[in-house]
Amino acid sequence: MRLEARNLAAGYNGHFTIEGVDLVIEERRITALIGPNGAGKSTLLKALSRALKPMRGVVLLDGEVLHRLPGRDVARKLALVSSDNEGALDLSVEELVYRGRFPHQSLFKRDPGEDTASVEWALGAMQLQALRSRRLAQLSSGELRRAWLAMALAQRPSILLLDEPTTFLDVAHQFELLDLLADLKSHGVTVVMAMHDLWLTALYCDRVVAMEGGRVVACGPASEVLTPELISSVFGVKVEMREHPTTGANIPIPCGRAPEEPDAAPVSIEGPAIAPPNPENLPSPH
Repeated sequence: MRLEARNLAAGYNGHFTIEGVDLVIEERRITALIGPNGAGKSTLLKALSRALKPMRGVVLLDGEVLHRLPGRDVARKLALVSSDNEGALDLSVEELVYRGRFPHQSLFKRDPGEDTASVEWALGAMQLQALRSRRLAQLSSGELRRAWLAMALAQRPSILLLDEPTTFLDVAHQFELLDLLADLKSHGVTVVMAMHDLWLTALYCDRVVAMEGGRVVACGPASEVLTPELISSVFGVKVEMREHPTTGANIPIPCGRAPEEPDAAPVSIEGPAIAPPNPENLPSPH
């Protein structure tokens, strides 16, 4: 399933947030969108998912203009999971995941066997079988994130678009979630996700799209895009690359802001000197 943007511009209230985006998403790869806040990552994901209509240019899904396709057809091929899914807390995990089957159902057509198989696969892919009866309101942040991902997977999409999936998760749950997403490649799923943690991006992502000011400034394999020069230019921080001890991937380690600020005069945190009291001037205890 090929997803492509050509001269894409999109935004809100008549103002561009992204502009001039030309991009091809490689199949069965994990692609990260990186860039500072306001770079346009979320807007690009919404435009790629059909949630936001382009103001100029097109998004193509297998050669067809995405925004001309029926919504139900699109939902069978790609799914978007945003970072702020907080509704439906009265549902159980299983009930939520079954909602992902709606694009495959109609008034006159429904395959209960296929629905059940897809829901079971999605629950298994996100390791939620033991939590299937639990209410969403009772889940931890990491479990809730996985539940929404399972609903998207129940659609059986070929392309999964994720907006900052590791936000607010502790390190252990970040690894857990990214391991699960990496396993999806073997099931033919293409993953595109906005990321903030560059070291996790280097560990898990095959390709990286760097954005700045609403434009794509670099795109390619993670090892070629995540360089000290690009990170300094896009994020304004200095990094040094270190080889991961087990995977061998080059990991960017932040070293401080870049470019370096000129040395400033030291600021004293001490108050004015105070002379010790003269014992002769101390009041008598009597």
